[in-house]
Amino acid sequence: MTMTPSTPPSGSTPSGGAVVDLAPTRRVELVVGPGGVGKTTVAAALALRAAVAGRRTVVVTIDPSRRLAQALGVDGDKPAGTIVQVEHAGAILDCLVLDTQRTFDTIVRTHSPSAQAGEAMLANPIYRAMVRYLGGALEYAAIAQVHMLAAAGQHDLIVLDTPPTANAIEFLEAPAQISEVANNPAAKFLSQSGGIGMRFLGLGSGLMLKALEAIGGGAFIGDLGRFLGDFGQVLGEFQRRAGALAGLLTSPSTGVVLTTSATDFSVREALAFLAVLAQRGLRIDAVVLNRFDSQVPRWPGDAAVEAALGAAATREGMTVDVKAIALRMAQLRGAVERQANSAQRGATELRARWPTTPVCTVARMDPPPTSVDELYALASALWPTVRR
Repeated sequence: MTMTPSTPPSGSTPSGGAVVDLAPTRRVELVVGPGGVGKTTVAAALALRAAVAGRRTVVVTIDPSRRLAQALGVDGDKPAGTIVQVEHAGAILDCLVLDTQRTFDTIVRTHSPSAQAGEAMLANPIYRAMVRYLGGALEYAAIAQVHMLAAAGQHDLIVLDTPPTANAIEFLEAPAQISEVANNPAAKFLSQSGGIGMRFLGLGSGLMLKALEAIGGGAFIGDLGRFLGDFGQVLGEFQRRAGALAGLLTSPSTGVVLTTSATDFSVREALAFLAVLAQRGLRIDAVVLNRFDSQVPRWPGDAAVEAALGAAATREGMTVDVKAIALRMAQLRGAVERQANSAQRGATELRARWPTTPVCTVARMDPPPTSVDELYALASALWPTVRR
């Protein structure tokens, strides 16, 4: 085993001592956490760092911000679901924006009894609606895409920017949720054949048929019959794959980086989620507290501030309420101090509760990284030494 050291570039964001240190055996890294905390940026940074260190790496993201999409080059003409390559320091990082429909379509095409049956199912509007509205479909597709990439064997590390669900537990439950749908006895029975399913639903009745035709049109009835017949051929594959995906999550080759902010609420949420991750057998590699505000500006005192404001107003020939402005500045400074104290409390509590897990802090960057160089500066500070 060799070590690939690196020195963080100048201007990189300090990480408060603790850093990410992913095991060389990791083949899949899940970056989890709530939406709006920079999770996608952290996922892209880790992936870029691994690529520059010599690992063949792909980052699978859900919906990158415009700035990050531009930095990664995934906002161009290539459609979602297509791998785009980003070059930095002579290394290549593969980037893929998840396309739920495309992932499900790949499973259908691969496991339909014939190419004709597969294409017929893909064209069925009921199937398309199912992919769009089925609970857990996005989360299932994300893990399924990772599973496909892992099976292809073309990458040493796959970094998944997980969906920003309202409840992060939904991501973990997605395989079981889809498996439950696929394994439902009623679904299996209805999909045995279009004819059986139609009769079971009472659609053989002329009265029922006419009623449904009036509601949804005769085309709907035909679509339903074809869907029930065609979908039965791939139900088993969805169920089998759901089991494989659940196994992937708890595999020794899979690790988790939890990304969140340092607010009191976010820390409480993170502690609860970490407990669930551990309970389900996932391996937690690090916690990243992003946008960590710990610096409080020095306050020389009310009198000194008022004197400085008064001098500035006189110099500029302005008439202002110096005391009101000084009071407002003191209030803002107090708010910053409270936020900094809250951030420090959160980091301290996380480290106390999870003493063997690195809790890394990343200072706020305004604006967030907008270029590959800025992203790599963040990556190098967050993960300075990549073991290989």
